Amino acid sequence: MKKRIKNIKRKKSHPEHDSYLMRISKGERLYKFYYFRPVAGRPEHFEYRILTKEKTNGMFEMVSYNFKIVSSVPQKSSVTRVPEISKSQLDDIIQNVVIKTNTGPDEFEELDLSMFSTIDEQLEFLKQHDRVDTMYIM
Repeated sequence: MKKRIKNIKRKKSHPEHDSYLMRISKGERLYKFYYFRPVAGRPEHFEYRILTKEKTNGMFEMVSYNFKIVSSVPQKSSVTRVPEISKSQLDDIIQNVVIKTNTGPDEFEELDLSMFSTIDEQLEFLKQHDRVDTMYIM
């Protein structure tokens, strides 16, 4: 007689405590990174970030979070993950964030990584522009 393993709920780590905000599987590529830097939050280096990747099925994944530096320590909070979203839905979200937060051109940056054909090229670009902490790349 075979023993059956009961369904056990595995404890998931809270997104804020996951060093890897986005995991890239084979065939996936980063898409665009969006940075919202309100003037009022600049002394604390506050940013609202949205990171996106293109999945192999043509859909996108999105991770958004607040980022700030407190006593020289980078911190992230309010991590939200959307595992599957269409390009038009993603575009709508970005437009809504810009509108609802009254973000001016000097407070918004879009980093387009879709021009690179491989994840390695994308990571090299991010390293050259000091946009990635290499300790989080596996």
